[in-house]
Amino acid sequence: YYYGLGSQILHFDSPENSDIAQALLQTFIGRFRRTMDSSQNAYNEDTSALVERLDSLEKALFRSGQNGLNSFQSWEKGQASQLTASSLVLNYRKRKLADVQT
Repeated sequence: YYYGLGSQILHFDSPENSDIAQALLQTFIGRFRRTMDSSQNAYNEDTSALVERLDSLEKALFRSGQNGLNSFQSWEKGQASQLTASSLVLNYRKRKLADVQT
């Protein structure tokens, strides 16, 4: 709860707020890369020891990285569902086709 507590402390009017904000940011920057690297390099491994030391925000980042890795591994093995175009792309194509026809 390091980041949550730190961000709550910033709501108080204190001359140390800029130092607290800087410390939170530097800590997050320093740990973000390690957290994401660990999540991307731990496929089918026990990560409980690694995750137990993380803050709740870092745990969420780690889970997101693991989900991305698992999805990528499924896609690479051909086990993922078929990719489809986003609605934005489909709408753009329709709009472009309408412009060409006029």
